Amino acid sequence: MVLAVEPALPQAVQSVVEALLIGFLIGAQREASHGEGHPGVRDFVLIGLTGAICGLLQNAWLTVAALLSITAMLAVFYFHMRERTGITTEMAAVATFTLGFLVATPGNPLGAPLAVGTAVVVVAFLEAKRSLHRLVRETITEIEFNDTLRFLALIFIIYPVLPTGSFGPYGFFDPRKIWTFVILVGSISYLGYFLEKFLGSSRGLRLTGLLGGIASTTAATASFARACRDRPEQVALYAQAAVLANAVQFPRLLVILAVFAAPLAAMMVGPMALMSLAGLAVSAALAPRKTLAPAVGGLSLSNPLQLWPALKFGLVFALILFFTKAAAAVWGGGGVYWTGALGGALDTDAVAVSAAELLTAGRLTPDGAWITVLLALASNAVVKTVIAFATGGRDFGLQVTAGFAAMFAAAVLGWWAVP
Repeated sequence: MVLAVEPALPQAVQSVVEALLIGFLIGAQREASHGEGHPGVRDFVLIGLTGAICGLLQNAWLTVAALLSITAMLAVFYFHMRERTGITTEMAAVATFTLGFLVATPGNPLGAPLAVGTAVVVVAFLEAKRSLHRLVRETITEIEFNDTLRFLALIFIIYPVLPTGSFGPYGFFDPRKIWTFVILVGSISYLGYFLEKFLGSSRGLRLTGLLGGIASTTAATASFARACRDRPEQVALYAQAAVLANAVQFPRLLVILAVFAAPLAAMMVGPMALMSLAGLAVSAALAPRKTLAPAVGGLSLSNPLQLWPALKFGLVFALILFFTKAAAAVWGGGGVYWTGALGGALDTDAVAVSAAELLTAGRLTPDGAWITVLLALASNAVVKTVIAFATGGRDFGLQVTAGFAAMFAAAVLGWWAVP
């Protein structure tokens, strides 16, 4: 037996007012968009009011009859206006009825704020018609859309079916934890990729460097090195952008660590901040007094939403996690340091998260975790320095090396300064 919850009169009046507001908001947008000859403010206000009355009375037969009546009237109106295309207005009317019903449903404290908030979102989407059409039809490519679907599948299809718990030698294989890392790193790369795409590298090398630091510092360094090789007279400008991209790496890494090991992230905020500030200072010092118009191109970043890069992230992370846990169990902290240094040449994020795992499990001290991350960053900097010299030339390599030297000097200073 289901007992209906009868609302108090003040609450019922408030619900009706909120339903009228919902109808007014959606109706005003529809009338402003289409003008006369289409359902407008008065129609939507009445639809919202009808939904609220049905919500207050909680009579299933009345609710079904009201919704069918509104749907029938909308269908008749639609077929009388044959020159129209689409059913956005009709769907908005059904949504108005549903939100009116939700806002007035007794015993649901979240109903009113959820309904009004959803109404605002609906109006925003209706108002953004042209922008959404341009985004879907012109801006987002078919490849990017398909890869986005695959990336969403990683989150909402694969992750829920993964088993919980740790498996394998030393308990290194935790499917859900590894997949969380894949999702997090992929999401950050997603942000960097589309910021670079939408804002455009034509706004300047400095902005491109910032965006490259979010997406991939190695890709950014290699891209600037190639550009410097083609335009050696702009070596200072390209070196500045490369150092700037690598300075952004540290806040990015802190975000990842904050998800997996907040205590380690908190301990590293000071040194990482000093590293980032040192990189920014060197980048500012490298600013050329006189520059030609740089031929700024994209960073040649591959789409981070493809399936293989995401799987490669997970594979690298699982391998580094295995070797770090095995080294910690067999050789102690010294083995972890060597593993971190070697793994950092492949991926600093994976080493950092594996160190966080060991710290959380009590197999590594806080100082040991910090040293492991620093060694991974150092070995990764060595790889990028080699790329800078080999691709960008001696002058470019020296200036990038100066940036790394300043950043790691600041890191050592920050480490020793922490009590």
